[in-house]
Amino acid sequence: MRIYKPGEKLPYSKDWPPESYYVKSSAVSNATKKAFMELLKDGVSETVVDSFLRKNSAFFGQCLNFTNFGHHGMWVVSQKLIDPGATPSQKGLRPDYLFGGKNSDGFYWCVAELKSPSARLFKRGKNGRNISFSETANQGICQLLRYMDYCSANQSFFRDHFKLTDFREPKGFLIIGREEELELDEQLQELKSAWNRSSGGRIMIRSYDALLRSSSSSWAEIEHG
Repeated sequence: MRIYKPGEKLPYSKDWPPESYYVKSSAVSNATKKAFMELLKDGVSETVVDSFLRKNSAFFGQCLNFTNFGHHGMWVVSQKLIDPGATPSQKGLRPDYLFGGKNSDGFYWCVAELKSPSARLFKRGKNGRNISFSETANQGICQLLRYMDYCSANQSFFRDHFKLTDFREPKGFLIIGREEELELDEQLQELKSAWNRSSGGRIMIRSYDALLRSSSSSWAEIEHG
């Protein structure tokens, strides 16, 4: 058995997904994290955030920190048409991101839908008591359900066409809004937690603040790193 020297690049496993999708968490520099934090502070649009994350796909791969996967590798596939039956008159399915990770138990795949950092997760009725998901959040959840259903029904297509190793029924992530919406409202916090519990982890809702934190061991790392 060959012994590799410290710092020597290990061979890429032929059993993994294409290397072009491979990302390393170490590729997310402190400067990149700070730049992302500044974007969020400036209240930029969904389009601007998406453009930033596509250029820094390793950053988005940190979403796997919400799970127990990614210790043995992470892969991010952005803006790919997943519906081969799309026609000029019928728009195909194009999720914002497919991403996955690997640990000792195998591979874990997810589909993600991004909404604006300025979008709200909930809305209240005129009386201030009735609470429901916002129109944007409802739209995001329904989009995820369509993507996830299609992915589950066409697993072999993703394994054969995109070469996503051991692709199975993916989980869903809705990335929307900022945590300040919930910070002073325990009822909204409880509702969000209840959704994440009741969905059994099938569709998880996370804020952009949570996505930023997932790439850092602490806020101090961003502020002073």
